[in-house]
Amino acid sequence: MGRKKKIGFADLQGTHAELSSGGLKCPECNRVVSDADQMKLVPTLGGGKESSLATLNCPRCRTMLSIRFIAAS
Repeated sequence: MGRKKKIGFADLQGTHAELSSGGLKCPECNRVVSDADQMKLVPTLGGGKESSLATLNCPRCRTMLSIRFIAAS
């Protein structure tokens, strides 16, 4: 019987533009992270601003990724 692969954790930081253009990659398997990967935005306190945090699981290696969005400069 095969063993289950352990799930890893990783933190990414980037802009919304980098996410759209394919600039963010999973650090474990180097797969490009995209909007189509069932990303869940973490709600902000007060609900006034756009969320700056998102979480998702990499479909290839099952690493749990947390993405912090920063302002484009």
